[in-house]
Amino acid sequence: MIALYQHNHQILPWSTGSAYLHFMYEVGPHKLITGVECEFPAIKAKQTVLLDTGAELSVVDNEIYQAFSYQSASLGAAVGSTTLHTRLGTFQGHLYRVEISLIADWGEPLTIEGTFLFCEHWTGPTVLGFYGCLERIRFAIDPNYEQVGSIYFAETS
Repeated sequence: MIALYQHNHQILPWSTGSAYLHFMYEVGPHKLITGVECEFPAIKAKQTVLLDTGAELSVVDNEIYQAFSYQSASLGAAVGSTTLHTRLGTFQGHLYRVEISLIADWGEPLTIEGTFLFCEHWTGPTVLGFYGCLERIRFAIDPNYEQVGSIYFAETS
């Protein structure tokens, strides 16, 4: 059964894709409480990233940062710069708009343009934060801790 909702007098499907949600997923020294599989199409890099609704910004890890540098993938002009204060410390960097795809295990993948902080000295994992990324996605989490959790997603209209 497809869940529907009404927006601006149109009936639309609630989600267009879904994927496994990875709980307590370890990436190097980091534990992702809620991990989702994503791809950065410009550099053809796939990663399990931290979905963090409490994070103000999205930030790329060092692997993605280096891949954009080494592959000479165009980031375009920076849309700003900022300082990020986290439990890992304070980090300064530039904000860029980058395509990112949520990889679907069922339905269609979702590609959006997200705003990410690129910081050479960031030591954490790639994070999908609220402003500039998650705010552009309609999503829901079905934790189902006893089996396998799922994330359902669609582009906002």
